[in-house]
Amino acid sequence: MRVFRSGVDSGEVPQWYWLRGLHDALVLGVETQEFAYDVTQRKPVRNCMTIRLDAKAALFDTSVAAIHLFNYKVLEDGSESGGYGEGLTGCYWMQDRLRREKDKFILDITALGKDEFPYSVRFDFAEVERK
Repeated sequence: MRVFRSGVDSGEVPQWYWLRGLHDALVLGVETQEFAYDVTQRKPVRNCMTIRLDAKAALFDTSVAAIHLFNYKVLEDGSESGGYGEGLTGCYWMQDRLRREKDKFILDITALGKDEFPYSVRFDFAEVERK
């Protein structure tokens, strides 16, 4: 397992990763999409989670506008909503850790709403929109 932390030079970090950190970015919303896919493909794109951010107030990386996580599965949602990202909306991104296990990534986020809570999602690949 490889672990990447924002703010730490870990070598071989994915190009799309926000290495300098998103601390204090506001989560504007989370959208999910399911796609029709060809089951005969080796790795079809089945779904996508988009996390939209207002990173103007982020301490370090203020350029990230949206993060798209493809073939995602929510592993832990410690928010009160307990849904697929709805609890992140309106919260602040406090810290994150990106792990790589075999051919998947796992993003562990600590968010702050009324209280701090964990949010973890596993995915195959990501795209990041920057301003």
